[in-house]
Amino acid sequence: MTQPRLVIVESDILIRHPLAEYLRECGYQVFEATDADEARSIVEGENDIDVVLADADAPNAGGFALATWLRREHPKIKVVLAGNVAVAAEKAGDLCEEGPNLSKPYDHQLVLNYVRRLLASRGPSR
Repeated sequence: MTQPRLVIVESDILIRHPLAEYLRECGYQVFEATDADEARSIVEGENDIDVVLADADAPNAGGFALATWLRREHPKIKVVLAGNVAVAAEKAGDLCEEGPNLSKPYDHQLVLNYVRRLLASRGPSR
């Protein structure tokens, strides 16, 4: 089985990097992006990205724009929008799996459990 591949989109390195390292230790291949444009480049340049975790509170609705683009261009990729859940819930609609459920600061184990559930819900591995 291939390592699941995740992209974490977060401008704050003090949030992004520890979460990425934790998920790597748990057996995931993790790519880090500072914004939606960088995430798009990673998704376009890499094969078989499984999950994108993006900050819904990013400036200029970056997380929502990224989620919309992923839904249109890469519908097999699971999308998790994180951030201020109350604000994100108003905007999210059907852009992410089961609505925005994660808030910052991230509980690493909670993120890991959420990613595992998303990957399990898609059925057999590639």
